[in-house]
Amino acid sequence: MEEAPADQPRAQALSQALAARAAADGDFRSDLGQWHEPAMTLRVGEGRTTNHISGGTFHGPAVLAENISGGLTFTTPASGSTSPRDGEGDRGPHFQ
Repeated sequence: MEEAPADQPRAQALSQALAARAAADGDFRSDLGQWHEPAMTLRVGEGRTTNHISGGTFHGPAVLAENISGGLTFTTPASGSTSPRDGEGDRGPHFQ
């Protein structure tokens, strides 16, 4: 499904295969149920995200994204610093 997420016949075939396996295997049914509950709360790709930053001079981190799972950490210069440390220049965001 990752290769062709809009392929409805393929999705239906997968759904039927999972249902058949769950009907035949209680442990699989339980594991599938444990996966399914939190998976139903995910909302990926449902909306349209438009990111735009313009004008001015920015002195801090910015994140442009639709979905982020987990945390982001930015390493930024100490408050009041006006220039990057030697060798850091304009390298873009730093993710840790």
